[in-house]
Amino acid sequence: MPIAGPFDRPIPGESLTGEPRNNPWEQPAQMSDVNEVAKYYIDRLDNEEVLQDFGSMIQAGASLAPIVETTYMQGVMRGLHSIDAGVVVAPVIHAYIKASLEDMGIDVKDTNDNPQKKAEDAEMQRFLMIANSMLDKEGTDTPDEGQQMVESMVETQEGEPAEEEMPQEEEMTQEQKPMGLMAKG
Repeated sequence: MPIAGPFDRPIPGESLTGEPRNNPWEQPAQMSDVNEVAKYYIDRLDNEEVLQDFGSMIQAGASLAPIVETTYMQGVMRGLHSIDAGVVVAPVIHAYIKASLEDMGIDVKDTNDNPQKKAEDAEMQRFLMIANSMLDKEGTDTPDEGQQMVESMVETQEGEPAEEEMPQEEEMTQEQKPMGLMAKG
């Protein structure tokens, strides 16, 4: 069997040269009733090997949300049901897989999102924006100097030791002063 190389792939736009409605997802779905779609997935997922594979993925650090999305998107790509039916059935698939894996003793992580960390990061970004705007009003010499001052304030606030104050730059002589449109002066 020959090994597929980097050039053994479709050319961009090649799918547009084929006959229209030739792919399974371009045809009418095989199942249109949401209850029928849910029953299909529950029957398919009622398999010890499949659940063990999902359990291995979860134990390796994957979260359940992308597994569920991949599962129903495969059904869409094979023309089994519409994307709408997949989205509606996704919570049923999620609950079934989660309950089955927890029965097997596997701790299931729904998503990789950490709402606490997200909230803290958003708060820090708001603080940095406000602090930088205040430093701009006070007239720090350079953006880097303002950023360093903000970072030292953040470190002080978090209980870490603040960096020593930056030494003041020496007075520039007339020849050394920056010139041009963007020079402050």
